[in-house]
Amino acid sequence: MGSFVPSAEDYKPNFKTPWIETPLVESAALSRAAGCRIFLKLENVQPSGSFKSRAMGNQILSHLRKPEYANRRVHFYASSGGNAGLAAVCAARSLGYPCTVVVPLSTKPLMIEKLKAAGAADVIRHGETFFEAGSYMKDVIMKTSSGDDEDVAKIALHPFDNQPIWEGNSTIIDELEKQLPAPANSDEEEVYRGRAIPLDAVLCSVGGGGLLNGIVMGLEKRRSQKQVVQSGSSTTGHAYMDISTSETNTSRPVATEPSPIHLLAIETDGTDSLAAAIANNSLVSLPKITSQATSLGAIRVSETTFQYAVAPPPGIKVHSAVLTDAEAARGVLRLADDERLLVELACGVCVEAAIGDTAAAAAEASASANAVAEGQSNKKRKRGPNESVPDRDEGYGDDRWSTTDVDNETDPEMETEVGDCTKSAPPILNSKLKQLVPDLNEQSRVVIVVCGGSNVTIDMASEYRRLLSEGWV
Repeated sequence: MGSFVPSAEDYKPNFKTPWIETPLVESAALSRAAGCRIFLKLENVQPSGSFKSRAMGNQILSHLRKPEYANRRVHFYASSGGNAGLAAVCAARSLGYPCTVVVPLSTKPLMIEKLKAAGAADVIRHGETFFEAGSYMKDVIMKTSSGDDEDVAKIALHPFDNQPIWEGNSTIIDELEKQLPAPANSDEEEVYRGRAIPLDAVLCSVGGGGLLNGIVMGLEKRRSQKQVVQSGSSTTGHAYMDISTSETNTSRPVATEPSPIHLLAIETDGTDSLAAAIANNSLVSLPKITSQATSLGAIRVSETTFQYAVAPPPGIKVHSAVLTDAEAARGVLRLADDERLLVELACGVCVEAAIGDTAAAAAEASASANAVAEGQSNKKRKRGPNESVPDRDEGYGDDRWSTTDVDNETDPEMETEVGDCTKSAPPILNSKLKQLVPDLNEQSRVVIVVCGGSNVTIDMASEYRRLLSEGWV
């Protein structure tokens, strides 16, 4: 359990950043399925495999930048056996500091091995829950580890509930501002005028709420900065159209509130502490976590998360949605099949919230259209035994049968049915995204935060596929 000891000369308030700027890619496959432009913010490529690199990395930096820790040994402690613990180890180690992790007995061997491989100073298993593990970490481990050297600063890290964590996650918005394509024409410029960034919606999963808090903070900061710039660049005397009189007025600018950016907070059934809090209009603690998406397994969201959900800042509208584990698994497989990305259920749930059963609806509509066409083809060729049927071209280019019968007489019943077939109406999009934000169109911009996660393997994804094929819902 060696510790890095910075000298007075080495101590600098600006340490290297223990996370990276992640790519933003537009997914053609998911965009077609969702009926809007889907952009993937690939947090799964962070050093720890999830967005938690930002959260835990910035929390660690917030401590190291404090003058009281100059010229002292520092040892970090985390009580999360999931992605937060792994991110804490990766971030601390990249900066030259040790990190001990205390996890409950239920933590899977896969995560234990990953924590050790990442360089954890120690991995200690204790208790049945993360609360018990955390209490043991603070009451026992932090009081006895690193010997009796009082010069060692022992710092406990929270997995989701403090300001530096949210500020770290807010850097996602800083990057999106640079990465999202600029409006392509004057119409798009008008659509996104006044919004924090040129975006219609963001989807993120919610455990304790650290990611949601960071996104809201980032959007709020960008909106405030944009308002300051616009206010500073405006001059008295600019013309505007007075909506009430339709007359030009040069005394003051028009105050119109732009459409909000929609933030979809996605949970799985069995980790839905935010949805329960919204329904109860107060914070609620779940009796236990029953979902397989254990990375979302906070039994209670932070107070800030709840307040953001029920009373978000101007320019933001928060929606809560809960999906099943099976739906989350479909999202995992969509990313694996369409984008060659392997993520946890806690991440796949956001993909399925954006797509839902739209792919199934499209396939069903296509099958229905084909069935109608086949039925009409057979119906038109039925004639009595003594009727003469003229020869006709059965080539692919001959679609005359779809509008008239062979005797050039119109059958009203057939006309209606065939008309329904040939119109090829698009399937009704029935995703959570489309339900909650129904005015989206093909040019609307939606970002899915691919939060990643390390508690997944190819074998697990294969098991999801098997279960779904057997009717898992």
